Amino acid sequence: MLGGAITTVVMVMGTIAPAWAAQATWVGQLPRQTIVVSERPLESAPITLPPSAEQGEIANVRWVFETDTPAPTLKTWLCHGQLCLPLARSRGETQRFSGRATSIPFRLRFLWPPGKHANGNRVISGGQLIVDYRQ
Repeated sequence: MLGGAITTVVMVMGTIAPAWAAQATWVGQLPRQTIVVSERPLESAPITLPPSAEQGEIANVRWVFETDTPAPTLKTWLCHGQLCLPLARSRGETQRFSGRATSIPFRLRFLWPPGKHANGNRVISGGQLIVDYRQ
């Protein structure tokens, strides 16, 4: 019985190995962004993967960014085409974009609505977008 299980695992791993070999990771710097209090969202410049990844398919996306000072009411989304994912934290990971084309640029969207905690400007910096993709 154990021998059959090992053979099955080897056969399955043998069929998966080529897919692993075709995976790649791209790390891009997010643009520095000044956020102002507004009733409308502000979008970043497009964040595009390099031409070598244009024929790929997204597997996983990670992000990280910092604000210069706390902004508790700041709302942030990571968008890929028309699909926007609300970000609960300034650091995270998602597979929500899995299967989508790498040729479509990402954008960050920010909304800092007027209110008690909204004054001055905030700067978003130190950001990275890390995309695992398959060719």
